[in-house]
Parts: sequence; structure tokens; C-alpha cells
Amino acid sequence: MLKAHRNFAVNRITQASLINKPVPDWVGRDVFTLDSLQRLGKLEFGKNIEINLVLKVQKYACQHLYERPLSKEQQITIVDDTWRQVSATVANTTRLQDWLVSMSQLSVVIEPLELKVVIFERLESGMQLYNHN
Repeated sequence: MLKAHRNFAVNRITQASLINKPVPDWVGRDVFTLDSLQRLGKLEFGKNIEINLVLKVQKYACQHLYERPLSKEQQITIVDDTWRQVSATVANTTRLQDWLVSMSQLSVVIEPLELKVVIFERLESGMQLYNHN
């Protein structure tokens, strides 16, 4: 069983089809259905609009993007000793936005402007929570 084990980034699946093959007994019956994964927020069918993402990322925070690129077309260019610019075509999903918010101390969204505004508003909302307590 472990020889056949594979890890897949479920959030990067953009299309899927069902097959009539039995699921092994050790897999929960409703865990990996498309409906279940979508309810858990792991899939965002219908919302995955591709965007050309451009980020300014601190040098050391950018290292993992060499090993785990955001897309096949990802390009990383050196800005200076501290910063790198990352360009990639990605799906604009809630999970992407969550990741960008989590990287907010280490990166800045340059493009698209609409996404930059969304990330800024989410960060501002969090700051208001801290400022009022």
C-alpha cells in the first residue's frame, strides 16, 4: 500500500471526472467525493479564474517557490539583494488569498490590482481587530 502512496495538491486540481472503480476499505466513503471536498473548501470549481499574479517576495521567503512553483509558467527574477519578483499564472481562489495573507510580512501583491485591494482589505480588517482590543 505504501509503495503506491502518492501526495497530490488537491487545491490545484482544476478539472476532475468520476470513474466506476471501487474505493479501498481503508478510505472513508464520503471523504474524497467532489461534493465533500468542495464543502470543505478544498476545491473551488466555478470560481477558478486564472490571473497573472506578480509578487514582490523577500529573498529567503522565496526559496520554497523554486521547489514548489505556483505554476508551470512561474518566473522568479532578482530585484536586489533583498527582494525577488515572482510572476505566475494562477487560479484566483480563497486559498490563494489565504496564502497571500499568511505571507503578508514577507511579500507584496503587485498585480493584479483587484487582488492587491482584497489582500489589503483583509489585512486592514485584522489590524482593526488588534487596534480595538
